[in-house]
Amino acid sequence: MEQDKTQTNFNEGLIQVKIVFWGPASSGKTTNLRAIAKLFPQNITGQPYEVSTSEERTIWEDYLAFQLEFPPYSFLFHIHTTTGQKRFLATREQVAKNADVILFVADSQEHRLKDNIRSYEELVAFTENKIPIVVEANKQDLPNAVAPEKLRQGLGLPSSIPIYGASAVKCKGVYKVFRDMIRLAIRNRTR
Repeated sequence: MEQDKTQTNFNEGLIQVKIVFWGPASSGKTTNLRAIAKLFPQNITGQPYEVSTSEERTIWEDYLAFQLEFPPYSFLFHIHTTTGQKRFLATREQVAKNADVILFVADSQEHRLKDNIRSYEELVAFTENKIPIVVEANKQDLPNAVAPEKLRQGLGLPSSIPIYGASAVKCKGVYKVFRDMIRLAIRNRTR
């Protein structure tokens, strides 16, 4: 489902957008995808799919197609998750190729900070500041979760990168993250 800007046909009114979820293993990327499907069932086109192990660990990607109408345009969002396991960096990079925006899903539990830093540093090296990034501090419902601003400091995020607190498993905060990410993706795709 790899998309590039040349496949968007403004004359026909269809604009295709690629969104990628990146983050360490078990940070909630697939759970975010499921939350979006639950929050917006009327916008889901086709069948979502997940490529995972029997332990529900993503081994390639998960995918969801999401459609919005803003006449005279129709936006088709191709939403992909990447595997978070350390050994699959090349897979993450292949899935994220040509993304219009990337959501970095961080695990807010304090003991996961090193995993978040490693994954975020890989992402920054891959994007070379050419793809907009949004950060979600997921798992804010857990008792040992650090606040989004503390996570910002731990990751060394510049103030230009938005960070949102969320609990994907409870569908809390996901709407706002997704809404703002869509706005950023549309802006990036149509510039």
